[in-house]
Amino acid sequence: MRPELEALLRLQSIDQETTQLRAEIAELPKKLATLETRLAAEKAAVEHAQKSLKDEEALRRRLESDLKDQQQKIVKFRGQMSAVKTNEEYRAFQHEIEFAEGEIRKVEDRELESMERSEKLGAQLKEEQSKLADSAKVVEIEKSQARAQTAETEKKIGELTARRDAERPGISEDLLSVYDRVSSKRGTAVAYAQEQRCKACQMGIRPQMWNQIRSSEIHTCESCGRLLFYDPSLEPKIEPEPEKPKRGRKVPAAGVDD
Repeated sequence: MRPELEALLRLQSIDQETTQLRAEIAELPKKLATLETRLAAEKAAVEHAQKSLKDEEALRRRLESDLKDQQQKIVKFRGQMSAVKTNEEYRAFQHEIEFAEGEIRKVEDRELESMERSEKLGAQLKEEQSKLADSAKVVEIEKSQARAQTAETEKKIGELTARRDAERPGISEDLLSVYDRVSSKRGTAVAYAQEQRCKACQMGIRPQMWNQIRSSEIHTCESCGRLLFYDPSLEPKIEPEPEKPKRGRKVPAAGVDD
């Protein structure tokens, strides 16, 4: 294989590894963003539970105020009952007292329901706070690991860039021009030719060009534009067919005349 082809293959390997490493760096912010989104959702769940608890406390304060109002009404009505002069007035006050007592029972039921909700919300809040604390630790660990991984990957990219810069001077400007143009468009610019086909796009190669490529000449695929190379060491090995056993001469049976 021509030295320029070998240099092109090394250059392509370096560029592919560099592209992969840069893709890994690009994925890290997405991974962290997913964790931050989950963390934000858990923060929102904690805040919602806290707000719901405060709402229940505010509701019970209003219910307590309503309860006192109804109790004061009963005291007031009973005080007024001592001054009534007719049975009709007495029954009216009695009716008001019964109504107020009914309202008190309703308020007390609502207070009990609110306390039960608060108990559940308190347990939920503790659970959400525990999840939030765990997630916050995970996010901090992931951020630390991402920073370390990014630094290590950028170091590798720097080493690959140095190797790339060392390979390019050994390749002609014409080949580099084709390489840069095709690789920017297709991701790779050098392809193996086998069985008179470009292995990258699977399109056939004209017989004359195929013979030239097999003689280490550099040509571009007429379909995808990649630089084609042939390497006989990459050809599949053909296993020899097993030899068939030879037939022996048949011996005549004893006592039989020729």
